[in-house]
Amino acid sequence: MKEKKQKSQITVAIVYATTLVICLGIFGLIGYFAVKDFVPGAEAESSDAGETVGVTYSKSDSLTTLYTVADSQNTLHSIVLAKFMPSSQKIIIIPLSPYTDCNGQTLATSYATQGISALTDSVSTLLNVPIDKYMTLSTSTFSDVANIMGTSIVTLIDSFALYDPAQDDYVNYSKGDRLAVDGNTAVELITYADYSNGYATNMKMSGEIAAALINTFFSHTESAKNNVDAVFRKMYSDANTNMSEDEYNQMKSAIIHVIENSSSPSYSLTPTGSWSDDGALFTIDPTFISQLDGYLEEQ
Repeated sequence: MKEKKQKSQITVAIVYATTLVICLGIFGLIGYFAVKDFVPGAEAESSDAGETVGVTYSKSDSLTTLYTVADSQNTLHSIVLAKFMPSSQKIIIIPLSPYTDCNGQTLATSYATQGISALTDSVSTLLNVPIDKYMTLSTSTFSDVANIMGTSIVTLIDSFALYDPAQDDYVNYSKGDRLAVDGNTAVELITYADYSNGYATNMKMSGEIAAALINTFFSHTESAKNNVDAVFRKMYSDANTNMSEDEYNQMKSAIIHVIENSSSPSYSLTPTGSWSDDGALFTIDPTFISQLDGYLEEQ
């Protein structure tokens, strides 16, 4: 009788252990698919040991957004096209002058007469680039966003005079000088009216400042992760945009992925072309447009 009782206990133990293993397997699969579905546009990668080692993003997670900055009189000062590519951890910035020719009128005229949506369509047609979203900011909001992202260092491509309240006078800077740029200085640089090279400098500085702000922000990983919502909220509270909060939330995991994996994902790609004799009209070189696909294509 004693021997039979021991065999019975062994049998029960085997059945219990088998049941436990099956249950753990089932719950593990449920957990895997729950996490996989929870992260939009993402798929978990696993090592041989079954541990999650990272998140991958596909070409469909990329986003092309047109950002503009206008003053209180609704005068357009800056146009920047940003291509966000999480799978290759890049954010490519393409600055455009408001005085760029597009089918016989400037982009500034398109914006003034028809608004940001029409401007977005004009830029998309001009560059032959599909644009997903648009967002236009006031100069004050742009300044606030720049301050959240952090003071950046930029190299001046033209001479520049900045008013210093402490001295109650202007401080002159030369081409090639390195300048610490906070929100107020960023606005001054993109709206400055006395560059020796005119609007060409305003256009290039818009791209350089945008890329510098992004790289400064992303270089402080934990701070960036903690403040990415604050940046969006500040922009969204003021912007005329077709991006919803839900759409931002769906992209947030991809943004965090790039923050965690690249300290300097952004660079500026300034269009080549020619300016009219009076410096008031810019015509983009068709070769630049034809080469854009190579720069904006996901790797």
